[in-house]
Amino acid sequence: MQARIYIFAVAVILLALASLPLTLQFPSSAQVSTFIGPRVWPLLLTVLLLLFGGALLVMTWRDGRRRAQQPLQDGNSQYAVSADDPQAGSSVSDTAEAPAPAWTLSLAATRHWWLMAATVGYTLLMSVIGFVAASAIFTLLCTLLLGARSWLVIGITVVVAVALMQGVFVTLLGIPLP
Repeated sequence: MQARIYIFAVAVILLALASLPLTLQFPSSAQVSTFIGPRVWPLLLTVLLLLFGGALLVMTWRDGRRRAQQPLQDGNSQYAVSADDPQAGSSVSDTAEAPAPAWTLSLAATRHWWLMAATVGYTLLMSVIGFVAASAIFTLLCTLLLGARSWLVIGITVVVAVALMQGVFVTLLGIPLP
């Protein structure tokens, strides 16, 4: 399991490093007529990706070292079985022999892929039908994927999200949207 976390953390760091030169090519606020330039948001996300990926890598490495050193420091492992206690041996052997659950392609197992596909679709759809309509569809789809079932809650979420996006970008920041 720890190898997967290492791979994920390294992938996040590599994504951030690959995105950094492209992000720096965006114009700054001094080069455009808006209060906050187009570079700010992607640069912030890229730096956060780099920081969080690095933090995940360091924390995973630190936890792995703690687990490796813990039995040596304590003198006993968490899996040690006492010869005097037959109950302790049965619980350890039961967990070691239990079959792993079968992996299935359920919505819960593939939800992250659907969210990424929705994000790509949102990006493509934005130039075709416009920002507000694409944002409403994207918010509706993401709300459903994340498990909301009440149509009242879904409707309120879509309206509030679209109003916030429109209000923040157009009204507050003065950034024209497609």
